[in-house]
Amino acid sequence: MFWRLLLSLLLCTLTARIGVVSGVAVMSVDLGSEWMKVAIVSPGVPMEIVLNTDSQRKTPIVISFRDGERLVGDSAQAVATRFPDKAFAYFLDLLAKHRNSSVVQLFHKRFPYHRIEDTLTGISLSTADGLLFTPEELISMMLSKAKVYAEDSSKQPINDCVITVPPYFTQAERRALLMAADLAKLKVLQIINTNAAFALNYGVFRRKDFNTTVTNILFYDMGASSTTATIASYQLVKTKERGFAESNPQVTIKGVGYDRTLGGLEMQIRLRDHLAKLFAEQSKKPLKEITSNHRAMAKLFKEAARLKKVLSANTEHKAQVENVMNDIDLKAMVTREEFETLCADLLTDRVTKPIDDAFASSGYTIAEIDSVIIVGGNTRVPKIQTVLQNYF
Repeated sequence: MFWRLLLSLLLCTLTARIGVVSGVAVMSVDLGSEWMKVAIVSPGVPMEIVLNTDSQRKTPIVISFRDGERLVGDSAQAVATRFPDKAFAYFLDLLAKHRNSSVVQLFHKRFPYHRIEDTLTGISLSTADGLLFTPEELISMMLSKAKVYAEDSSKQPINDCVITVPPYFTQAERRALLMAADLAKLKVLQIINTNAAFALNYGVFRRKDFNTTVTNILFYDMGASSTTATIASYQLVKTKERGFAESNPQVTIKGVGYDRTLGGLEMQIRLRDHLAKLFAEQSKKPLKEITSNHRAMAKLFKEAARLKKVLSANTEHKAQVENVMNDIDLKAMVTREEFETLCADLLTDRVTKPIDDAFASSGYTIAEIDSVIIVGGNTRVPKIQTVLQNYF
């Protein structure tokens, strides 16, 4: 998978710097808004993908607190459906933000389970039991869990790491991430933008495809919370790094465009709200009573995630949720057309706006692009693929 190559690349690019031959094992963390993936490289061992305690290669970025116990990942996600006010998710974008930030306001609108308060450096979130945590502390808990996974896999201590971040992260957000890593007792050797990692990864595994003629690639990535477009140029250049002239491939990021709030999460939220309306019609309950029931909305949110994936391959599918509330089930047919109507304003110009911005910042035109590489799970949505095909 693409992310596997990405993690491999991150570790390989640092081998010379950290001196793996001296016995140092290094962890890389692909830190997204929804999932975390971990890999390690250690002396005498090829790059290894780290499995979590559920033998999965990716871990949900969810943390829950219940009965005095802290849970992380899949176990926390199970608690989040039953007790959403005792769990945190989608908090990466909250780093270095204050309460009046539009990002924080959007988070609170989507997940009104937690009280949000300002602190000296940002915000804090509270559980139903009154436990307070900053986004930095929550990220540090995820990084600590990644460290545990890596140490269990490598059978040795892990102190150094590489972390990927979105290209739009500000210096304040990057400093907050470094603070989170420090809380997790990890030394960050490098923070790498995800789009730069994509470009490097593509070049490393296609070195023989490049020559002295410039090759321009556009990478389009739609994830859970954001969308980015990146234009990267590849060509062979002559260097004398080893004391003699030789040709080596070089990649240069020429342009970047992004939308921080366009992603699969917003589509899932809209589908969740649609399911709430369908349940209101079936149960004859007031919509406000349903939307104010946090557990009911969490169940519908989980079903919306499943439904969104299924509708990428099917034109219709039945939504089914047991005991949404008061022992009443939801059973309703949802079509792809309905889903696209719910997200109509997202699936038009907003899909291509990051591409326009990437072209504007690079000064390039479509005619100068040799290939387009699409990544990110939410690019599987058929309407998004259609919009992109029509654009190019």
